[in-house]
Amino acid sequence: MKKILFLIQLPPPVHGASVVNKSIQNSALINNSFDTRYVNISPAKELSDIGKFSIQKLLSAIRIYTNSIKVLLEFKPDLVYLTLSPHGLAFYKDGLLAIMIKLLGGKLVFHMHGKGIRNIVRKSFFNRVIYRLVFKRVDVIHLAECLFSDIEDVRDQSKTITAVANGIPPINENKVESKNEIFTFIYLSNLVRSKGADILVQAAGVIPEAYQKKFQVLIVGKAVDPDYVDEIKQLVALNAQNNVQLLGGMYGSDKTNELIRAHVFVFPTWYRNECFPLAILEAMSTGLPVISTDEGAIADIVDAGKTGEILHINTPEELAKIMIQYMESPEYTNKCAAASLAKFKKNYTNDIFENSLVVLLEKLTLN
Repeated sequence: MKKILFLIQLPPPVHGASVVNKSIQNSALINNSFDTRYVNISPAKELSDIGKFSIQKLLSAIRIYTNSIKVLLEFKPDLVYLTLSPHGLAFYKDGLLAIMIKLLGGKLVFHMHGKGIRNIVRKSFFNRVIYRLVFKRVDVIHLAECLFSDIEDVRDQSKTITAVANGIPPINENKVESKNEIFTFIYLSNLVRSKGADILVQAAGVIPEAYQKKFQVLIVGKAVDPDYVDEIKQLVALNAQNNVQLLGGMYGSDKTNELIRAHVFVFPTWYRNECFPLAILEAMSTGLPVISTDEGAIADIVDAGKTGEILHINTPEELAKIMIQYMESPEYTNKCAAASLAKFKKNYTNDIFENSLVVLLEKLTLN
């Protein structure tokens, strides 16, 4: 049985990469297919800590290096799987770890869960040299083929690059609840400015009076940026119809039940390093049409006019037009909902993800 050392960010904090990494650690298929070891390489404990320097995080990084190298030398893996942070201080932390592993003879594959590298290296010759050094002699797994261009300037062209889409567990269809009586738009993500919750709240306010009593908006997400949350609360207070609710962070069955009872998922993100939002997969798993933007691989996940809509102009006014379209046509909403669920089952379950990852890792351990 081939040996794989997984160097991955595990929760806390909870974000897309750490959730996927936790599913890998818990996967019976992966752990039965390989002899595995896991090392948590995340020094941050809260989302607000990511990207910030502190003495505590420096000491944590030293412990991560020490533990990783110790396991590497004792375990002697055939492959080292590293979820490389693409930018910021986290990149330099992970990049140094990757260089150390290569110097000790380890065979590496990076699994990318973010983007932004292309812009960084095209602005700085120094950064281009550093990134190329980190990526040298390393195979790469990315989330979608449309994201390959982000690392084309720095990846080792003699090595492989492969797309493996994220996956999440399907819901238990026996526990599906009835829809809310009033048409419900739901947002689900951490409350940070670039994810666009405020755009949805403002869109609710500009929808004409004739529709105002026909819908509600639910905002579900952990308060990460207090100032931004205060702004959203002020926008909600200005809503004369009182049809926008802030529900805070929700997890597990509570979160799933809110998605199931809703009618349309709205995610107006403008985060430039957005890649493959798990929140969209969660919405699709409950049979929701998805309204989102053309960031990262979102347009690959959401088929405009079939499983949802893509906002090419991300403004409250444009979003409001699409929201009205769904309210006016229950048949169209139901058609998109069915197509969304079907696409999820065909492409984005955790079984599909794990099988694809195992096949790829088997190839990499043999090369």
